[in-house]
Amino acid sequence: MASIINGLFAGRAGISSHGSAIAVAGDNISNANTIGYKTTRAEFQDLLAGTGVVGRQFGSGSSISSVSTLFEQGTLEFTGRPLDLGISGNGYFVVARDDERFFTRAGNFKVDSAGFIVSQNGLAVLGFPANGSGALEPINLNTIDQGSIESTEVAIAGNLDASTTLVDTANIPVPGVVVPPTVTYSDLNAFAAYSSVVDVFDSLGEKHTVSLFFYHTDINEYTLRAYVNNEEVDTTGTLTGYPRLVGEKVLAFGGNGQRNPAPVQGTPDFATNIAWNNESEAGEIGFTFSPMTQYSAQSNILSITQDGKGIGAVTTLAVSSGGEVSALLTNGQNAVIGTLAMATFSNPEGLTRLGGNLLSLSTASGEPVYGRAESGNFGSLQSGVVELSTVDIASEFVKIITLQRGFQASSRIITTINQLLNEIIQLA
Repeated sequence: MASIINGLFAGRAGISSHGSAIAVAGDNISNANTIGYKTTRAEFQDLLAGTGVVGRQFGSGSSISSVSTLFEQGTLEFTGRPLDLGISGNGYFVVARDDERFFTRAGNFKVDSAGFIVSQNGLAVLGFPANGSGALEPINLNTIDQGSIESTEVAIAGNLDASTTLVDTANIPVPGVVVPPTVTYSDLNAFAAYSSVVDVFDSLGEKHTVSLFFYHTDINEYTLRAYVNNEEVDTTGTLTGYPRLVGEKVLAFGGNGQRNPAPVQGTPDFATNIAWNNESEAGEIGFTFSPMTQYSAQSNILSITQDGKGIGAVTTLAVSSGGEVSALLTNGQNAVIGTLAMATFSNPEGLTRLGGNLLSLSTASGEPVYGRAESGNFGSLQSGVVELSTVDIASEFVKIITLQRGFQASSRIITTINQLLNEIIQLA
């Protein structure tokens, strides 16, 4: 009689365990399209009714000992969106709500209204900002280091035609503060063998144009003069569109067409301290003309470089395989914002699911080890992709069929034992 009753409880345990396993499979199927989701598996274990005697032990059915997460690499699907990030290999992204940290494989991030990189549920993505303390902090696009804003050095390379007509320096008009103005850019251009312009930036990031006029004043000599618009340096602002002289240099050449004397490395040919009238800080700009030649060929400028970048707004973001987040600015500068952090655990299967694609540490997972992608045992990042769910729908449906049979069989045990008990009662 006791063994029959024991079978009744075994059937009940089988119904419970198989029902729980069906719920796990259903959860997997419902998350087949959840980014970064890892398949879970119900782990069955048998139950015994007491210790019993060896050879005469009666089982009491089955139970679910645990629901394990199978941490397999998910397929990376291309999206082309820069802040869609997929991890190839070990590691998790680190996100935070205030001081509470969580971990996730879902890298479909975005930028919030305050400029922070956040997850889809609004948690701050942690990393190592370029100008940070070295500790884990939220990454904000508004903390971009703009680099060199103000122009301090200008380098120009090219050739000046040795065969152009010579002009007398005394005849070249020199613009000054005259009312009404008597010298225009057209007047200067009438005497110049060649002219060009270069854009420079002041300490406020505002762009200004410096006009360069080259006058062939001797057989082996060019006189260079630099001008800016009068209204940019004249505080009255009344004379607009007229040139103001801000610098001058005589460039001498030898019979071989090279500068003679040769320019001194690291020393500009001339420096000018332009007091822009926008209240920016006055700063010296050094102009260097090297390599500059004088051959009997058409005058031309081969290159112009300057170290000022001005102020730029973010146009696009990029994330390297090592997690470095950089921004391309409207001024052409590429600024590094920071590096995304990653975490690994000695036992990833011990992490606790919280929902919302979030995991938290537990005593079973061990403490997180923080670092950067492509270092140590951390995997690499791919931008423009997301990691798909690892759920295999076909396998889950096959599993549901077998679990359904187990559930039905367990319920049939109860029905059968109920019939046996009715027989015993009728015998009485």
